[in-house]
Amino acid sequence: MLLVALALLISIIQLTVAPNALLQSISSNLNHSSAITKESRIGYVNTPYVTMPELKTGALPYASSAKAAIIYDVGSGKTLYEKSPTESIPIASLTKLMTALVIMQNHSPNEIVTIPKGLPVLGSADQKIGVVEGEKFKLSELMQALLVYSANDVANSLAVWDSGSIDGFTNKMNGYAKQWGLENSHYTNPTGLDETNHQSSTKDLLSLSTILLHNATFRKIVNTQKTTIHSEAQKPYTLTTTNHDLTVPYIYGIKTGLTDNAGQCLILLAQKGNHEIITVVLNSPDRFQESKNMVDYAFSNYLWK
Repeated sequence: MLLVALALLISIIQLTVAPNALLQSISSNLNHSSAITKESRIGYVNTPYVTMPELKTGALPYASSAKAAIIYDVGSGKTLYEKSPTESIPIASLTKLMTALVIMQNHSPNEIVTIPKGLPVLGSADQKIGVVEGEKFKLSELMQALLVYSANDVANSLAVWDSGSIDGFTNKMNGYAKQWGLENSHYTNPTGLDETNHQSSTKDLLSLSTILLHNATFRKIVNTQKTTIHSEAQKPYTLTTTNHDLTVPYIYGIKTGLTDNAGQCLILLAQKGNHEIITVVLNSPDRFQESKNMVDYAFSNYLWK
């Protein structure tokens, strides 16, 4: 809990003064209309005071089937459930949240990205949209491919574009992990594809998600079910979300992950009334159903007083 609170406090200080347009000030994101729809929900609920969730009398404790899991109430900062919260294990494409943070901290959305040469060769089964060397995109377009479709070729392209090499970019990722106090995280690539010592924990992923979700642009992207982006030459790329739980009316993001070593991974943001819940599961036998079960458990078994 202390780690999450500290990371959130740091995020508020740092993101507020960030010079680029993608990371907007925290204060502007906290205030929005109380008339909330699934499409417009891109800011934290603006509650007049903090209410504390309490487990209802007679409610049974939750039991996750994932290797590691956490349920977190955003408004109070209270962890409602956790299982192995600090265990460092593979996280698959949840990695792309850190990739996004590094890019957002160092660039503005209207910058033009030229797809670099010499990118890592991806397998035929690896998620990709098929960008080609020399192709040009607005950064804002590629961020959608990164977070909606979880495109590995885009993650690698952004890394080399930003830092000149994959190794240079992963050094940045690990530097940011240290800066934000993510003590159980270590990155070896920007995609999340299986490699030795590429890992994180549910607690670190919760902290990272909390930081990113203060940005309105990020929240809008991860709540997107389907969209089409275009290169500067107007070549279209249609993107369909990898997050099947976005069809649930009260779920608004945020990221999926799946590899042989990591298993099924998922982070969700859900909101009912004036309450937001974040859940994280790593190596779950059924990430979409279990994550929805966790969200429903929180809303059904807790009272906010």
